[in-house]
Amino acid sequence: MPHVQVGNDVDSWCTRCKLVLAHTVEAMVGEKITRVHCNTCGAQHAYRRHPPGERAAASDRRPQSGRASRAAGGAGAGSAASYEALVRGRDAATARRYTAAERFAPTDLVRHSTFGLGLVIKVKEGNKIEVLFPDGPKVLVHGR
Repeated sequence: MPHVQVGNDVDSWCTRCKLVLAHTVEAMVGEKITRVHCNTCGAQHAYRRHPPGERAAASDRRPQSGRASRAAGGAGAGSAASYEALVRGRDAATARRYTAAERFAPTDLVRHSTFGLGLVIKVKEGNKIEVLFPDGPKVLVHGR
């Protein structure tokens, strides 16, 4: 993507119009577009490069940031192989059922009703945890 800055126009999925339309960039974090507003209907929302459910073509994808890799302490930690390596040797019977009211610590095993068995990677912002599941990391609330 060419250099973009606040005020530039970009194509984005509009959550109100339900189409990919021209939007104006309102906010960025570093070089990542975070907020846009639709030039057609005026709706303000998060930047969505593609319609929901549609994945980018292989040539259109940006390389992964490696955030999940660093969070779990190794290269490719977001992959299924890394998940298996981190969970190997752990007793799944010791996994605690996930609820938002429970508090968790790094290395705790968690059983989530939707995502399955996961491993807490780290605590974020005091009330959030990053959990590595077979399909990748998820951020969940805890201690509420």
